[in-house]
Amino acid sequence: MGAVTKIEWCHHTFNPWWGCPLCDRCYAMMLDTRWFKRAHWGPRAPRRYFGDAYWREPLKWDCLAGAARRRRRVFCASMADVFDNEVDPAVRDRLWRLIRRTRNLDWLLLTKRIGNAPEMLPDDWAADIPMSGWSC
Repeated sequence: MGAVTKIEWCHHTFNPWWGCPLCDRCYAMMLDTRWFKRAHWGPRAPRRYFGDAYWREPLKWDCLAGAARRRRRVFCASMADVFDNEVDPAVRDRLWRLIRRTRNLDWLLLTKRIGNAPEMLPDDWAADIPMSGWSC
């Protein structure tokens, strides 16, 4: 996680977990391979979950952004996919609660599994998000 990131289009990064089913030429899997011997990528691979101290960091960013009266962008799940079928749904629900609490942060949820979004987003969010459009 990055309190400050070098990614020019966001201010912070936050990963609710590490790992996903795996895509071709995945940069995240390559980083995980370097540090953990690819332990968190691929079908049925265990996801790496984080503790409460980690989950409190975005709350701090939100307070700082509010005090400065400036919005901050958070790249969420640079080392995962929010709409991964194999993730514990309780952890994804925790993410939705965190996003709701951080009113001064704009959360960027990039995915390759947009087809899963209608079933995985909170009911009151899915109606506002177009599920068709660009695809690769």
